[in-house]
This record gives sequence, structure tokens and C-alpha cells, in this order.
Amino acid sequence: MSFQTSAEAENFIFSSYMRVAKELNGPDALTRLPALTRRLLDRLDRPDQHFTSILVTGSKGKGSIALITAKLLEALGYRVGLITSPHVSDFRERIRLNGRAISPTDLTWQANVLEGPAREIMAGLQGRQYLSPTGLILALAALYWNDYKIDFAVIEAGRGGRFDDCSVLDNPLALFGPVLLEHPEKLGDTVAEIAASKTVLLKPGGVGISVPQSEIVLPVMEGWASQVGAQFFKVGRELELISPRIENSTLRLSVKGRVNLFEDLTLSIPALYEAENLAVALGAVEVVADERIFGPARLDLFRRTLSNLRWPGRMQIISQEPFTLLDCTVTRQSARSVLDSLAGQLNSPVAVIAGVPTDRDWQGVLDELAGRVDYLVISSVNNPRLSFPPEAAIYARQHFSPGCRIFEVPDFLTAYSLVENLQPSPGSRLILGTQSFIAQALHYFGTDLEQL
Repeated sequence: MSFQTSAEAENFIFSSYMRVAKELNGPDALTRLPALTRRLLDRLDRPDQHFTSILVTGSKGKGSIALITAKLLEALGYRVGLITSPHVSDFRERIRLNGRAISPTDLTWQANVLEGPAREIMAGLQGRQYLSPTGLILALAALYWNDYKIDFAVIEAGRGGRFDDCSVLDNPLALFGPVLLEHPEKLGDTVAEIAASKTVLLKPGGVGISVPQSEIVLPVMEGWASQVGAQFFKVGRELELISPRIENSTLRLSVKGRVNLFEDLTLSIPALYEAENLAVALGAVEVVADERIFGPARLDLFRRTLSNLRWPGRMQIISQEPFTLLDCTVTRQSARSVLDSLAGQLNSPVAVIAGVPTDRDWQGVLDELAGRVDYLVISSVNNPRLSFPPEAAIYARQHFSPGCRIFEVPDFLTAYSLVENLQPSPGSRLILGTQSFIAQALHYFGTDLEQL
């Protein structure tokens, strides 16, 4: 069977998983088999052996760390592959080369290359076993990148580590965002268990670089590094943030690396939490560059790269007049981070359009918004895989101040039209919600998702 379109290729990538999806209950240790991905890569003549892999894990911030690292490596002149997940609008966004999404032609071609070996493996599976979509994506990306002779692949891991498909790669560098209690039914009942699962992506003799971690997580990471003979560096110790602040809707700071002082940096993403992610990426670049000192010309290139960096749907400023920002916000912590980062930057009255599904922390998001906005528009998106809380507007009216005007509408277009016609007109507009909801907003504003 040959795939004629990228849509057919995408369906194949998910076919093995969808066959057993309804039966996959329990922890990842019982439902995931990364060894099958290694078997597939081996049958494809090990395309992953022809470039250097960098793995990025953690409970949040992985995508930012991965993107910033990839763009800084591009600035050094390398050809860089990138895997992030989930996609915003098109499946092809998950696989990139120097920031550009894989083309429909390349996606279809590589799916045809791996189909035969993949079907041979699928034919031998039993019971609830399946060839993972993330493993097939990794294999397809490796074939694609190998054809284009990349130097580095920066790969965002899934929710775990030990049982993620990327764990089968021989990566000399692992980068860590904050590790929190998440998906306990899949990863473990304690933060320490989850940290242990993620930390195994730091391989023997390798280098790990992490944001600050909790007093529970840090000993787990340092203990593992010692056990496997790896180096482990941390922001706040070997790498230092200097005066991180939000100015003119950008993040401004300097970073003291292990061998370089990266002064006067401007990141186009106006989020304080990105300071630690940026420091991790800069630490990674120092490792790749064999800890050499960068000259003024290279440091200027890094500054330009960061000031021009685009991360659609993540603290993305659409306009300054009126101030309009999009962010994939679905938890209390992320809502708090958005508001804290924008403290003093918002013009009244403030309007929020929120589209948070039932299975995410919609109450936490609303709790953080309460008392801080003047208009709240609760919306949803037409997606058969998502449901939205019908009681959200009632909850908001119980917890928000009487002066806040609260509306409930069926979709983003209706919500934005409503905001456009409010009187007095909002001085600031925040569009917060799940990936599918933000994707509607990005399409409305004509955001280019092909090239980052």
C-alpha cells in the first residue's frame, strides 16, 4: 500500500495505537514499549545514528526549551531538526528542519519508506501491544533529517521519560524543565517517581542541564547523574539569571553561563518563566560548542536570534493597539504565570476570552482571573474529542466581582466579535485556552505556522 497524501500518512501513524486505544489503562510501564521503536529504527538502517540527538523533558516548558535551543544552534550555523508536540494547526508542525515544518511531499515520501518495516512489526504484536505514534513520528523524522544531512535533532519528549520512545536514542545531552506531579496514573504517585522516570533520559557519560527543581526532585536528578557518571548543571548554580524583567512587552535579562556572559538579551516572548528556559538553552549551546568563549559577533547573533524568535500561541502578542495576546493556558499555574508576567503591562478595561476544556483545570484558570479582569467571555471549540464545562459561566458569576461582565458564546469567532463591540472598548485582550481553541485564533489572525 502506498500513501498518496500526507493525510493518509498521518492516519497510518496513528493506526496501531487507535486499534487498542480503548484498552490502554494503567501506568506507562504496562502500556508502552519503546523497544518497538528501537526495532523499527534498526530495520530502517538506524537513521538516528547520523546526527546528534538532544532530548528535552519536564512537566512544562519543554517546547520553549526545545525551540530556543534549536534556534540558537541554527545561529551557530548547524542544520537542526526539531520535534515538538502537540501541533497547533497541522500535524506537519511536529517535525521541523531549521524551523520549517516538513512538507506534505516529504511526509508522504518518508511514510512510504517506513511503512513496510512498520507493518512487519505490527503484524507480530499481541494483545494490547502497539507501535506508538510518537515512535513512528520519531522514525519518520529521523529518515527525513538523515536525507537532509542535519547536524543536531532537538526532540521534545512526551509526558514521561523511561517509557517515552525517544529514550531509545543515544543522546549525549538532556535538558530539563520543571518536574511536577502530573499524570500520576501513568507516571507514578509521587513527584520523586515522576522525576526518576524523566531523569533516565540523561544517559551514561552525558550532560544534563536543568531549570531550578524542588527539594524532592533535585536529589533524584543529582543521584542519577552520579550513578551513571554524567555531568549535571543547574540554573541558579552553574548558570545564573541576571535581572530578568518584562520591558516593552519583551523579556529582558542577562545570563551568566559556565564560560560566557550573555549580556543584554531580549526574548520576544514576554514571560518571566522563559528566563530559566532560556538559560538552559544557552547552557546547551555552551556544551555543543565545547565550552568555548563566544566573541562579540556571535553574541550579537544570539541577541538577534532571540529578539526575533516566534512561538505561536505561547505568550504571543498579536497587536499593541489594542494590546492582544494569545497563550495556551489550561492550568491555574499557567494562568498565574501569564498574569504575573503582564503585571503593569495591561491597559484597562481588560477582556479575557477563555476556552478551557472540561478535562483541564478550568476552575483554576477562572480562579486566577477573578478580580483581575473586567470582561470575561467563556467560549469553546467544535472538536469531537473535547468537551467544555457547561457550568463555567455559573462558576464565574459566583467567584468574580459583580462589576465583571460575563458572557458565554459557542466559538472563538463569536467571542472575538463580541469583544470588538464592547463598550467601553477593552484596552487589553487576552485569549487563553486549549491548543484547538488557540489554533482558531491563530487562523483568524493569519499567523504563519510553517516557519518558526
